[in-house]
Amino acid sequence: MIDFRFNYPLTSSHHELMKGVLAGISEEISLRMVPVGGVGEDREIGARWLSRPDHIIDAENILIAGGGHNALTSILLGLKFSGEVVVTDSITYNGFSALARMLNVRLIPCAFDSEGMLPDALENICIQVGAKAVYLMPTVHNPLCITMPENRRREIVEVARKYDLMLIDDDAYGFLEVQSPPNFEQLAPERSFYIYSFAKPLAAGLKCSYIISPPKWQSNIVEGIRLSGSGAPALTTTLVGRLINTGVANRIIQEKRVEGAFRQKIVSEILTGLPYISQENSFHLWVPLSLKTDVALFEGELKNVGVEVVTSLAYQVENNPKNNGFRIALGNVENHSEIRTGLKIISDILRKP
Repeated sequence: MIDFRFNYPLTSSHHELMKGVLAGISEEISLRMVPVGGVGEDREIGARWLSRPDHIIDAENILIAGGGHNALTSILLGLKFSGEVVVTDSITYNGFSALARMLNVRLIPCAFDSEGMLPDALENICIQVGAKAVYLMPTVHNPLCITMPENRRREIVEVARKYDLMLIDDDAYGFLEVQSPPNFEQLAPERSFYIYSFAKPLAAGLKCSYIISPPKWQSNIVEGIRLSGSGAPALTTTLVGRLINTGVANRIIQEKRVEGAFRQKIVSEILTGLPYISQENSFHLWVPLSLKTDVALFEGELKNVGVEVVTSLAYQVENNPKNNGFRIALGNVENHSEIRTGLKIISDILRKP
């Protein structure tokens, strides 16, 4: 079975590289309890990592959680969103949808176009339903692969300020963009919660994330981190810090961009002429399906011939044929020939009359 469901790109060489760094920190590691939200040194490393020449992050505004899910959980708990409305794209990250259901957060789907969430549609939801926050993956969206341009981000911020919405910016795949637009923390720091997790840039086993939080909400988020697992272990944060300080993290990210571009070239060769959405360095892509497609039947047909994908049945907030499609994730398959074989199977099925 060719597994195009998961998306944690990690080559054997990168794994060995990180193991080498891990072997060198044995004398530094402390297994004592660390402050919830991270120790000062680790927060300073996070601030340097996330700062840009025109936007310097204060270490006091960095909180350290476990993986991206722990960061999202901490934010939803800290903001006391149980029973409240959060707006998402009508096709959104299924992990966030599952978390919202567990925490009794009501998700309202918002229409999008090729640039991401539509500001007018968001405003209509605020008028008709009311909402507390918006969940966004504006840079290399999962699963849609859309990167929202700066103008659209500013329009979303206008709506957020008009209706006092919090903005949750989940930057799981932003590392793939060489020059990404300003994130929402840069555009609206007073209401934005920015998450940078390391599972995709580095390795799935590195359950560590940085949260930039508005100062007025920090104590709430710290309490959310405390209640949902107390944050990332000291061993993990020490390793992440060493990977950053030695330049290994940047090296791995650069090499992943190159590898992602190579895989997208394979995609363009095999799926030429078929509609799909991708990003030049991405390890996933979105393939829309017609309104008449029985998505469950299509998924089963692929599985019967040896390919597994995740469809819109998992990603849509509400059942709507306009959402029909599926994600192809290339990060879980290391062998290029296997990627070609899987894509060729998909191509043949999509091209059937």
